[in-house]
Amino acid sequence: MGNKIISLTLLTLLLGGCTLSPKLDIRPVEIKEIKALGFNTTDKNSTISQEWWREYRDPVLNSLVSEALQNNKDIELALLNISLSRASLALREADKYPSLSASGGASRTETSKETYTSGGRSTTFNDFSLSAILNYEVDLWGRVRASNEAAKAALLSSKASADAVKLSLTSAVVDSYFALVSLKEQLAITQNAIKTREKTLALTKIRFEEGADRESTMVQQQSLLTSAKITKVNIEQQIALASSALGILLGRDVSGLLADKSIKLAALPKDIVVPSDIPSSILANRPDVEASYQQLVSSNELIGAARAAYFPSLSLSGLFGFGSADVGDLLKTTAGTWNMGANLVAPLIDFGRTRANVDVALIQKDINVVNYEKTVLNAFGEVYNALSSRKLLGQNHKNALEYERAIARTLELVRYEYDAGNVDFLSVLDAERSLLSAQLARVQTHQSLLSSGVSLFKALGGGWRKN
Repeated sequence: MGNKIISLTLLTLLLGGCTLSPKLDIRPVEIKEIKALGFNTTDKNSTISQEWWREYRDPVLNSLVSEALQNNKDIELALLNISLSRASLALREADKYPSLSASGGASRTETSKETYTSGGRSTTFNDFSLSAILNYEVDLWGRVRASNEAAKAALLSSKASADAVKLSLTSAVVDSYFALVSLKEQLAITQNAIKTREKTLALTKIRFEEGADRESTMVQQQSLLTSAKITKVNIEQQIALASSALGILLGRDVSGLLADKSIKLAALPKDIVVPSDIPSSILANRPDVEASYQQLVSSNELIGAARAAYFPSLSLSGLFGFGSADVGDLLKTTAGTWNMGANLVAPLIDFGRTRANVDVALIQKDINVVNYEKTVLNAFGEVYNALSSRKLLGQNHKNALEYERAIARTLELVRYEYDAGNVDFLSVLDAERSLLSAQLARVQTHQSLLSSGVSLFKALGGGWRKN
C-alpha cells in the first residue's frame, strides 16, 4: 500500500507544472518619422544612464536631486508598493511547497453507562498524542506556478513604476532648478537695468534743472525706471512660486528654501549634445514601458490560474506521530502512528463562476495589451515632440543671442546720435527698453532649450550612454 502511495505521489509531481496560460504574443508597434530627427531603429549600442542629470555638471543640482530622492513622499510610497509586491510574491512562493505543522493533545475521558456498547459500565481513560502533519497541493494544472509568475511580474512592475516615479521626480527637480536659476539671472539683469536707469534719471534731472533737457524727457525716463521695477516685482513673485514648487519636490519646508545659504544658484549650464544615432530600442527600458509590459505578463499568467479551476485539484496529506493512554509511554516505538492519503476534488456545477473568472482574466489581459501599446506609442510621441522642440528652440536661442547683440549695438549708436543732437531722447528710451526685453528673452530661451533637454532625457527613460 505504501509503495502505491509513493508511486502516486511521484506521478503527480511529474504531471505538476503544466500551464494553462496562453502564449504572450505582442503585436509590434509601427513607428515612423523618428529617423529624420536623429532617432533610428537599428543601432543597439546605447543604454540608459541612471544619473542623467550629472551631464549638466552642476554640484548644486546633484545635491538637490539626491535630497529629493531621499525625502520625497512619492518615492516613499513607491518603495512601500515594492515591499507590498515582494510580500505578495513571498506568499505565492510558499504555495509551491508543502506545509508542515505540529499537533499535540492531552485529554481524559469518561464514557457513558447508558450507551449500547457500554454494558452498563462507565470507562475512564487518558489520551495523549504528538504528531507532525504534512499537507501539499499538487500543482497539476499550473495554478500555483501561474500565480507565482503573476506575482513575480507584479513585483517587477512595481519596481519599474518606482523607477518611473524617480524619473518623473528628478525631471521635475531639474526643470524647477533651471527655472529658478533662470529667474535669478533675469532678476540680476533687471536689477542692473534699474541701477542704470536710476543713474540716467539722476543725470536727466540735473540736465532738466540746468535747462538742457525738457521735463517730458525726465518723465519718460521715470516711466522707464518704474517699468523695470514692475518687472522686478513680477520676477520676484515667480521666484517665490518656483522656490515653493522646488521645496515641495525636495520634501522640505518651502519657506526655508531661499533662506538656505548652502544653495548658491549658479548660471544656467550649457545645453546637452544629443547623439545623432540614438536607437529606438532604448525605449524598451523606459520605466513606464517596462511597468506596463510586466502588468501584461502578470495578467496573462492569471488566465492560467483562472482556467485551472475547470479541472480537479489533488491534495496529499500525511501524519506521523505518537499516541498513548499514559504520557510516559508516548515516545515508545510501539506508540507510533502514521497516516497517508490523497484528496481529489473535481468541480461539477458552479453556475458559471469559473467561466466568469476566466472571462475577467481574459478581458484584463486585453486591457493591458492596449495599455502597453498605448504606452509605447506615447513614449515614441514624447521622444518625437522633444526632438522637434529642441530643433526649434535651439534655433530660437541662437536668434535671441543675435537679437540681443543687435539691440545692444543699436543702443550704443542711438546714444551716440542723441549726444550729437541727431535724435530725441525717446529713441534712447526705446532702445533701452528693447535691450532689457532682449536680455530677458535670451535667458528665457536658454531655459526653454534646457527644459527641452530634460524632456528628452525623460522621454528616453533617463538618458543614453554609448557602449
